[in-house]
Amino acid sequence: MSIELKNVSYLYSPGTAYEMRALEDINLVIPEHQFIGLIGHTGSGKSTLIQLFNGLLKPTGGQVFYNGEDIWGGDVSRKDLRSQVGLVFQYPEYQLFEVDVFKDVCFGPRNQGLDQEEAKRRARAALEHVGVPEELFGRSPFELSGGQKKRVAIAGVLAMDPRILILDEPTAGLDPRGRDEILRQIRALHETRGITIVLVSHSMEDIARYVQRIVVLDRGHIAFDDDPRRVFSHYRELEQMGLAAPQITYVMHDLRDRGVPVDVDVLTVEEARDNILAVLKGKGAGHAT
Repeated sequence: MSIELKNVSYLYSPGTAYEMRALEDINLVIPEHQFIGLIGHTGSGKSTLIQLFNGLLKPTGGQVFYNGEDIWGGDVSRKDLRSQVGLVFQYPEYQLFEVDVFKDVCFGPRNQGLDQEEAKRRARAALEHVGVPEELFGRSPFELSGGQKKRVAIAGVLAMDPRILILDEPTAGLDPRGRDEILRQIRALHETRGITIVLVSHSMEDIARYVQRIVVLDRGHIAFDDDPRRVFSHYRELEQMGLAAPQITYVMHDLRDRGVPVDVDVLTVEEARDNILAVLKGKGAGHAT
């Protein structure tokens, strides 16, 4: 269940005085089972790109393929596509509308044509998977906290059993504990269901900790597409794009500049701790495990 973009471009308001190029000549493959981070400064084209993945936007140039079929070629049901490629927006209020949480999560499966019992089974499983307690099932989704709304929005997409899940800033506005809980649940979905995850985030620490691959957008172009260690090794170039590396990258580079033979490619505080302890014990620099 892969997505492929070939020479994709997107223009807003083409042919008018307000014409703006959001993406230009994008070539990208999202394979099965990968956990991908998508980063870029505001205006880099991230939101436009993820809406192309499931046909919410039609490219003004190039082609978008799902499982080898051009999604705008005439034979692909975009309704079915959006069941397979689920998108959770940054602001969950955009996706919540029913009178209570359980009915809201049931809506997607019912819209797929499933019977009421199967829709309820899927809704309950999805809500449990993202950590929504049963006592909230009968509550209005608009009475929930920000973190609870995000969980319900994710559950509403999960209940449709997608093969690819795209999350736009799912931890924005959450406290550290809520952020960690959401990200652990997303990682569990990837590990237990084998769902392909595309995570859009401004938090380099979150990206470094969870993803297997990073795609960096800069002014509508792909600047980098590689594993996290290689991408963050270009931290100076990222800074020029208005981005940054995880804070620990700067700490380790500072230590190296001061003559401490640490591994500057570590990505997390835990890796840095282990590497620094190894150096202090006389084992020298090397990739943390």
